[in-house]
Amino acid sequence: MALPILETPTYELNLPSTNKKVKYRPFLVKEYKILLTNIEASANEISRVISELVDNCTFNKLDVEKLPNFDLEYLFLNIRAKSISETADVVVTCNCGNKIDHTIDITNLQVVKKLNIEPKIMLTDDVGVILRYPRFDEMLEIYDNLDSVKILELVSNCIDAVFTKEDYYESNSYSKEDLNTFVNSFTKKQFDLLEEFFRNIPKIVHHIEVDCKECNTKNVVDLEGLQNFFV
Repeated sequence: MALPILETPTYELNLPSTNKKVKYRPFLVKEYKILLTNIEASANEISRVISELVDNCTFNKLDVEKLPNFDLEYLFLNIRAKSISETADVVVTCNCGNKIDHTIDITNLQVVKKLNIEPKIMLTDDVGVILRYPRFDEMLEIYDNLDSVKILELVSNCIDAVFTKEDYYESNSYSKEDLNTFVNSFTKKQFDLLEEFFRNIPKIVHHIEVDCKECNTKNVVDLEGLQNFFV
């Protein structure tokens, strides 16, 4: 006689970028095992595993590969909270070198949004660009290898369209070589306009204030990124 199959509970949340309601489920034991075996994997492999996990747990209803980074992180953390624990243990390192254990409530994590983020940026009176939010795989690669070349590549890849007074060029209408030539023609001030957009994109931040018993210093830390809450 076959053993019974357990019914998996479902939950709902609102996607931060669109406020669209999304149904999700916890990940299963077999999925958790895959996650555990990839903790030390490359950025590309971690991105693939987490994206597939989120896709499965949201019943393949989202175009996960195109989701902004903060949407996918928010989904993953909520799935993790329902799958493993609603808390996560982190370590805060004081300036004196003492390591302080601290527990945070994942259900209190929120996406911090700044008002009036404008994706349309005028580079000159006649030429402008439309930017998109970076995807999870793009941001994970930046975390893994933070250098000026990667940052330039990220900014370039997130140009969704280029326009003039007469023409509008979508990203699928020009080559990567053409895009690189275009971006390399920017002045520093023009590129700074694009960097400002990326500095202000929504992100998950958890504010921590914890006292060090060794030197009596109050440590104030803002945690960002999935690496602090991975498993």
